[in-house]
Amino acid sequence: MPSYLPLLASLGLLLGNPAEPDLGQLQEMLYDRQDARAQSQAALLLLQSEDPAALKVVRHALKLADPEDTFVALTAAIRLRRDTRFGEDVLAHLGSMKPRIRQVAAETLGGLADEALVRRLGAMARDAKAELRLRQAAVWTLGRSGRQDAAALLVELLAIEGEEMKRYVAASLADLSGLNHGTDAERWKAWWATHKGLTTADWFQQRLAFQAARVSRIDGELLRARAQVLRLHQQVYARLGVPERVPYLQALLDQDEPGVRGLAVIWAVEMLPSADAEKQKALGKILQKLTHDGNAEVQRGAVLALGRLNDEESFARLKKLLDAENPAVKAAAIRAMSLQARGGTAESKQRLRPIVPLLQKALEDKTLEVVVEAAETLGALGAPEAGPVLTALLRHPSESVRQTVAQALERMAEPALIDGLLRGLDDTSVTVRFSLLGALARAAGNGQALPAADRKKVIARLEGLLRRDGDPGVRGRAATVLGECGDHEALEGLWQHVLTGEGRVQEKAWDAFAEILIRAGSTPLADRWDRTMITAKQSSRRLQLWGRLYTRWEQNKALESQAGKALEGLIRVQLELGKWASAGPLIQGMLARSDLAAPTRGRCLTWTTQAAELAIREGNRAEGLRLLKEARPSLPVGDKLTETFDLLEKQAGAKP
Repeated sequence: MPSYLPLLASLGLLLGNPAEPDLGQLQEMLYDRQDARAQSQAALLLLQSEDPAALKVVRHALKLADPEDTFVALTAAIRLRRDTRFGEDVLAHLGSMKPRIRQVAAETLGGLADEALVRRLGAMARDAKAELRLRQAAVWTLGRSGRQDAAALLVELLAIEGEEMKRYVAASLADLSGLNHGTDAERWKAWWATHKGLTTADWFQQRLAFQAARVSRIDGELLRARAQVLRLHQQVYARLGVPERVPYLQALLDQDEPGVRGLAVIWAVEMLPSADAEKQKALGKILQKLTHDGNAEVQRGAVLALGRLNDEESFARLKKLLDAENPAVKAAAIRAMSLQARGGTAESKQRLRPIVPLLQKALEDKTLEVVVEAAETLGALGAPEAGPVLTALLRHPSESVRQTVAQALERMAEPALIDGLLRGLDDTSVTVRFSLLGALARAAGNGQALPAADRKKVIARLEGLLRRDGDPGVRGRAATVLGECGDHEALEGLWQHVLTGEGRVQEKAWDAFAEILIRAGSTPLADRWDRTMITAKQSSRRLQLWGRLYTRWEQNKALESQAGKALEGLIRVQLELGKWASAGPLIQGMLARSDLAAPTRGRCLTWTTQAAELAIREGNRAEGLRLLKEARPSLPVGDKLTETFDLLEKQAGAKP
């Protein structure tokens, strides 16, 4: 049958087209056993039709009940529409010799049952001369009807002679009530005595609650059964030899359970790294077939898995999937393409060229999920073409897109994008501004490679954010970035925030301040700010600063001289703050150096006397004496400090 016919039938259902499909065409579709979907659509359209001829077609097909597929399609449509016009036609097949016909007839009548039909079914069940299968089908239908009068009839039918019929009646009562009293007539009568006085609304409310509980139980059992099926497949797969696994995966493609097909995706991905070219090709075909899967999760997993195959067929399939209807599938195809373009190999670089235009086109998609994925992928690929596209997306109306773009720019921003990044810092979203500051830090680096004008713009903007931004997190990160790319001109502004800032912003400003001084490598600049801190009575900051300068400069051989000056500054501040225990080891380390200049040695000896004096004042005479004795060998003969050493040693050795 032409493929467009089911489509026309569907349109007729949806639109209620007054120009009904041709009756002959519908009849052909109804009897087409090769297309179950078309049969169902034709059955519905025939029931909807107002043409008397359509009614005749339906009655004729129901009377014949052959082929069975046609009867099943029509009864399914009758149940769906609850079309009571055909109750008699279906009832005629309740005692059919064919089990399938008998079953669907009973199911249909159970959904159509009314008071009159219940009475007729009861009469059939009581008729001892009727065939047993008809009586049993009537009892089963009464149980599936869910009606209150059907329950009364079933309780009465327990008096029927014959154990087999009693079992059928008891089973129908159990199906209707959810209870399992077996063939015990007294218990069923007691149950009915408590329920026969219920109103119709109360009765159906109870039946609805029972059916809801049953559905919940069955769902739980179904989940457990599915889990068991998955475990069994996993056990079988684990016992297979390597050569048998690919054919096993191919067999899994026809499994009805989506979870099993999902396992096929997982196992195919696991096999890819160790597979030879022939196996990779077979696995690729399996994954490509699964990209057509009707289950969204299985399809998405297969699409992502194609990203691990760098062949033309996989790329062509991913390219086609960019036009898929499901946004999740399109997003997965974009991510899979990015996997094919990564790795740094010549092949992946070659693949990058056609991918970037496709991603740029995906940025125009109407679905936010696809736009976000395309933007993030462009950033992750680090393609030169991606930068301008991403900065342009900073004006996108969706905050989610701007957030994703800003995060992508953090990973790949370069100096050429600085103007776009600076404009983006006006964003109303705190998250976007925070991420863009990271992107700006990456693009600016330490600021030395930027043109003077760009560097000035960046520093001015960062200082403005530090002063005025409403979010403390953004202000704190602005301070950090300023510390990474700023110079000595930014120190004044940072220092003001060290003095007046609050909490985390204050500490970030201090870290940035110290970072600029460290990078400057200038002891005169450090001395000048040390004097500023003395004036501001920031003793603890002085100690932190000299400690940082010494630690960082010492690691750079080019700053060896500056590191020595920083160490002296650290010792000096420690002694001013009375921290002689911390200063002592540093002084001894300096005196132990063989290349120590005479002026520096003299300062170290003076600091030794200061440290010893502080120790003695605190009552720690032993430590004071130790400091003096260890420094004594470095004291030149006749030095002016000899007398001070002698006096302090005498004080340290005197009895308390």
